[in-house]
Amino acid sequence: MSSQTNNQQSSSGDQYADELLDHNYDGIQEYDNPMPGWWKAIFYITIVWAAVYFVGINMGYIPTYQDDLERGQAELQAMRDKHQQEAPAVDAAMLAQAVEDEAMLADGKAAFMTNCASCHGQKGEGLIGPNLTDKYWLHGGELTDIHKVVKDGVTAKGMPAWGNILTQDEVVGVVAYIETIKGTNPPNAKEPQGEPVEGK
Repeated sequence: MSSQTNNQQSSSGDQYADELLDHNYDGIQEYDNPMPGWWKAIFYITIVWAAVYFVGINMGYIPTYQDDLERGQAELQAMRDKHQQEAPAVDAAMLAQAVEDEAMLADGKAAFMTNCASCHGQKGEGLIGPNLTDKYWLHGGELTDIHKVVKDGVTAKGMPAWGNILTQDEVVGVVAYIETIKGTNPPNAKEPQGEPVEGK
């Protein structure tokens, strides 16, 4: 049985003797089979494309990553400018109307809790940022003043320009919500900062 098997293996080895490479590793030999034509075609095409790409990107025919980035940023800025032009102007009347809009107030409160409470407190009592519930204000306490601060930020004090992060409606909603918490006197309120502004 063993002899017959060995004879078969020997016969099989003789059959492919011309196709075997001369070297072997631990008794393992390789067939001298060429790469498939399609594989070699892809390889050659890759080499040609690499040469074309190298020349093209250095000659300016193919845009670089920096070119794509600058074009993308320009398109994004154009979209922002267009949106800014089409968005309604924010004035005192619009802000006052938002204060009476329950849906706007709900959205504004949600945005406040997500983005503002970490500095101004859950109830606007003030933490790192100033107290928003008393009558003292650092940059003016009118609706338009508050909107400007929320939208443009106060970089010197570490407050970001939320107008670059939130939508216009969210900014207006935050301002409207802040208006509703004036005079609420929450516990552990921060000491007054700024100048007093009469009114609510």
